Amino acid sequence: MARLALLVATVIWGATFVVVERALEDLPVFHLLTYRFTLGALLLVPLALRRRARAARQETAPPAAGDRHTLRRDGLLIGVTLFAAYALQTGGLLWTTPSRSAFLTGLSVLLVPAFGWVAGTARPRALALLGAACAVTGLWALFRPSASGLAFGLGDALTVACAAAFAVHVLLVEQAVRRHPVVPLAVLQFAVVAALSAPALVFDPPHAGQLTAAALAAVAVTGVFATALGFVCQLYAQRRLGAMETAVLLTLEPVVAAGLSIAVGREALSTGLLLGGGLILAGMLLADLGGPPPEPPGAAAPRA
Repeated sequence: MARLALLVATVIWGATFVVVERALEDLPVFHLLTYRFTLGALLLVPLALRRRARAARQETAPPAAGDRHTLRRDGLLIGVTLFAAYALQTGGLLWTTPSRSAFLTGLSVLLVPAFGWVAGTARPRALALLGAACAVTGLWALFRPSASGLAFGLGDALTVACAAAFAVHVLLVEQAVRRHPVVPLAVLQFAVVAALSAPALVFDPPHAGQLTAAALAAVAVTGVFATALGFVCQLYAQRRLGAMETAVLLTLEPVVAAGLSIAVGREALSTGLLLGGGLILAGMLLADLGGPPPEPPGAAAPRA
């Protein structure tokens, strides 16, 4: 179920690529992020309140102040890293090509085990590392940089920082979901991203011309599916999966995006696409085989 939940999230994020690409022709990036994550948070608030009310009926003592403080701290940390990842990736695209950006973002697959090993929170097995390398090779086959002779520049450096932020986010989520219920953690994460994106509405005030049908559809689709559903699926999945396996499974996203691009006529089927997709799927299998054994029932944190 954890792998299925993460695959659902990955497919959703890959499927919304075309919708978001079209919406950005009308909406500034940080406007879209503000609307998207605000909607996602509002959708989950009733679930969080209902869970708290149910917990209050079942328990005689309210949650300790330390637990609430830890929840707020973890929600703030994962929200800040998620915002940083989006902001760096968007800024990098101003000075680099989409193909280079996609490949460099995929470096998070290798950064997750590296950061986890340095932090002492993970010791990936050989098959998991081989799966990560295989997935990165697949990303290169899918989105290898064009032969334009462009040197490594500011946009590429920002995108590498984006990959690092995504890797840190995965590792922080792995720890946070073992301490807290999923829904309140998701609400806090979304609220932080929305709050950090919202100043753009002041410096670049929105106007009616931005709210086109494509823009409103993108806000609805990304807010409901890519945010509320997608990130809750990720948080739920990471209660059972390690950060290494999570990172490799998430590399399926560009495969889904490329497949939909072909379906709508934005990209032609190529040998590189088939090779890259096959390598990423092989990497997922290797990471699964090399991951830790599943936890026994009841070993994870309380359900959301």
